[in-house]
Amino acid sequence: MSSRPRIGLLLGGGGARAAYQVGVLKAVAETLPEHSGNPFPVICGASAGGINAAVVASHAMRFQTGIRRLVGVWQNFEVGKVFRSDARCAANRGSRWLFAVLTGGAWGGPKSILDVSPLRSLLESHVTFDRIHQAIESGVLHAVCVTASSYSSGRSISFFQGVRELENWSRARRDGVATNLEINHLMASAAIPILFPAVGIDGQYYGDGSMRQTAPTSPALHLGADKILVIGVRQEDAVNPTIAEDHDYPGVGQIAGYILDTLFLNSLSADIERLERINHTLQHVVDSESTPLRQVETLVISPSKDLAAIAEPLYHLFPASIRYLLAVLGARRGNGRRLMSYLLFERPYCQALIELGYRDAMDRQSEIRGFLDL
Repeated sequence: MSSRPRIGLLLGGGGARAAYQVGVLKAVAETLPEHSGNPFPVICGASAGGINAAVVASHAMRFQTGIRRLVGVWQNFEVGKVFRSDARCAANRGSRWLFAVLTGGAWGGPKSILDVSPLRSLLESHVTFDRIHQAIESGVLHAVCVTASSYSSGRSISFFQGVRELENWSRARRDGVATNLEINHLMASAAIPILFPAVGIDGQYYGDGSMRQTAPTSPALHLGADKILVIGVRQEDAVNPTIAEDHDYPGVGQIAGYILDTLFLNSLSADIERLERINHTLQHVVDSESTPLRQVETLVISPSKDLAAIAEPLYHLFPASIRYLLAVLGARRGNGRRLMSYLLFERPYCQALIELGYRDAMDRQSEIRGFLDL
């Protein structure tokens, strides 16, 4: 058996912001020697990061080719590939929502504000689950994990597929469940509350994997990662926000933007700090074999710019029906503009985020090379 550490890849949630992750992965692929194998035996993700994780895992046997294909998909994105944006559909769902509110839900209503059937079709054409199985059987992949949140139990569930010796786990408000991954797991993990519909799996309904994910690094650790490359989608070290403060009463769009910002932050920073404290403590333990804890090295790459500020001037790219909806919600005011940064699945925005992720990662290429033991 190899003595090399098992490296994990952790991709958080963030809707359209996940294009940034693709740029970082592009830089990683270019940093590797030509025709290199998969550097990440453990791949974990939640929400849009879960979708990216599944795509990377399904191409694990040809990692660099897979990343090029992932870049190609994101570079040519448009809103209509994720959710229906035609005026007729928007008007129909809007009127049904209004009717449901006026009648107290007596006659039912749509399960979500947006119809995400195009996303399911897109995933069916780009994620090959048989290849994930083949990569695991060949030893190229140790495990892949997609996290979703159960509306029934209120627990964070990490659905994983991996080598036979991996076992389920149960911790405070979170579980790991071995399964054969399917499209429904990806759709559930990316089901942003209210905006996207919940997804049924084995008798329970699930929503976005970033909800209740109090320990984002936990799945990778349970699946055997010794080191973890974390790709965030939020500028963590900004002292002064790029977007000007708005002192007016917050509208629905502002509140929604704040909720999504909080949702996708998902305690990642606190979890990384906890790992660093454990590592520091273990360095001072004389008999390290007496504790089940182990040191875990992490490398975190996050945006050097505010992604909401990049999205703001591109508001006009939304289809007219979505622009109207965002205007009604007040999403063009204050922090409501952050809501746009999660929903702007349009080519110029995605390309800008890919380029930013690529530049940020290339600026830290020496760190990445050292982390990957190149």
